[in-house]
Amino acid sequence: MTTFLLAQRKKQDGVILVIALLFLITITLLTVASMRSSNIGLQMVQNEESQIVAVQGAQALADAIVSDPGTTPVIGLSGYTSCTSAAYGCDQTDLSVDNEILSMAIAANDLSARVERMGMSFRPPPRMVESSIDKFSSASFEVTTIYDRSDELLGRRQITQGVLVLVPAF
Repeated sequence: MTTFLLAQRKKQDGVILVIALLFLITITLLTVASMRSSNIGLQMVQNEESQIVAVQGAQALADAIVSDPGTTPVIGLSGYTSCTSAAYGCDQTDLSVDNEILSMAIAANDLSARVERMGMSFRPPPRMVESSIDKFSSASFEVTTIYDRSDELLGRRQITQGVLVLVPAF
């Protein structure tokens, strides 16, 4: 009888070892799956952050250009373009911004801008401007800014915005 109990006990020791091994493998697989899931979540957050930074950078440059009357000079005809130094195919490449941080980004070719004169040479301002229509004429511009750090996997965004400049009538 003692030998029978001893033989049965040896069989049970091996089964427990196999069950413990299966539990360890299951826990390891769950841990690996959890880590992969958290890495994917981290990448999604980094992509979202890059997109937000790209939009904010392009919008900041557009706002800086629109706020400075010197960046939209009423010269040239329709299609006349003024660009930042890195741009090509422009009539004028001396578009500058007073903001030091934006200027450094332009110098690093992370930001670029193009201001193009649109439409007719001069036209009456729209009625919603609430000005004396005979005292002013207007010129319209299209401001296009590009934030591009896609080579560093940090996003790219282009923003186009319209600007209406009132010009005193002669």
